[in-house]
Amino acid sequence: MTFDDDFMQFKMLSGKPKRLTLKSQNLEWPPPLVVNFMGFPFRRTTCSDLTDAQREGMTHVCRGAEYEAMEPSPR
Repeated sequence: MTFDDDFMQFKMLSGKPKRLTLKSQNLEWPPPLVVNFMGFPFRRTTCSDLTDAQREGMTHVCRGAEYEAMEPSPR
């Protein structure tokens, strides 16, 4: 189950994070390990571990996942 406020946060090279809800990206919880964002691959580094049942009863909590840009593979 994906709640309206489940989010993914991207650590950008500029230092300013970019946050999007999973629903705005048509993704379900739990979010994928690797996603393409702004034309670059990002890997999930952390992720909330609240279950759907735990989260369902909470009104002031949201789940999130943080992503960092992946190093390009050597060619």
